This record gives sequence, C-alpha cells and structure tokens, in this order.
Amino acid sequence: MPLKVQLRPNAAYLALLAAGVILLGFGAVATGAVRYLGFVFGAALVVLLGYPVVLSTICRIPVVVVEPDGIRLPLMGVRLGWADVATARLGVTPGAPGRPVLLIVPVDAGATIRSMRPWLRRQGRDELSRYGSPVVLQQASLNRPLGEVLAAIEAARSGRQVTG
Repeated sequence: MPLKVQLRPNAAYLALLAAGVILLGFGAVATGAVRYLGFVFGAALVVLLGYPVVLSTICRIPVVVVEPDGIRLPLMGVRLGWADVATARLGVTPGAPGRPVLLIVPVDAGATIRSMRPWLRRQGRDELSRYGSPVVLQQASLNRPLGEVLAAIEAARSGRQVTG
C-alpha cells in the first residue's frame, strides 16, 4: 500500500489565504483603481494559495505518494522512478536551522524542473540553488512527519513494503 501525504495548511498559509479573501472583499466594495487592484491581487492570492488546499483536502489529491516503483508529487506534476532519484535526505532551511525539510534529489534536476507545473518551475529553480534539489518538502505543510516520509522512501527503494 503506498504512503500518501496530504497538505495540511499551517497558520501562516491560512493567514495569506484569508488576506486574499479580504482583498477580494475590499475590491468588491471599493471604487476606482483601488477596486481593480484589490480584486486582482486578492484573486491571485486566493487562486495560487487556494488551489492546493482544495485539491489536497477536498479532492483528496496527495502532495506526495511513495510507491514501490517511485515517488509521485501530483500537485507539483512530478513523477520520479527510483532510477530517477539520486537520494532523499533530511535537511534544514538555510538561515532557519530549526525548520527541517525533506530533500528529494533527482538524478536530472533540469528534467525534473521541466516536468513541474509551469507556475512552479521558478520555485523549483530557486530551491535547486538554495537546497541543491528542486523538490523540497517542508514539515509545516504536511500531515505526516518528514522522518516517516523518508523512512517510507528508504523502504520502497529497498523493496520493503510501504505502509501508509
């Protein structure tokens, strides 16, 4: 049975989403150029931050799936077979040593970035330069501990059964 990891929005994420809703409301009652700016920026925040929450929590599309044949990241649009994964390891956010991350390092980072959804490619390039991998998972947004996800990756790579 594959390990499926869902998105769990944290307080900061939800605050930004709420700010988008507030901007939409402000845009609805304001007049002139402020109305359009509020509506445009509010809609952008709601769409960009709301779609992963809706897809993962309501539509039950997982953020990460660890399977016997590889790793899928459906929201990101990435699928890596075990031959495409160089390593997976725990790391820390630069400048914030208390914030752990899970780094899934692909063999071909460029191909992985090209397989990402178009609006996520820049983030993938930024994370490649910051962490050395375009696939970086932060604990604050996942419903399972990073150590558990890493253990599932190691078990699946070695051919042991993945539980989840």
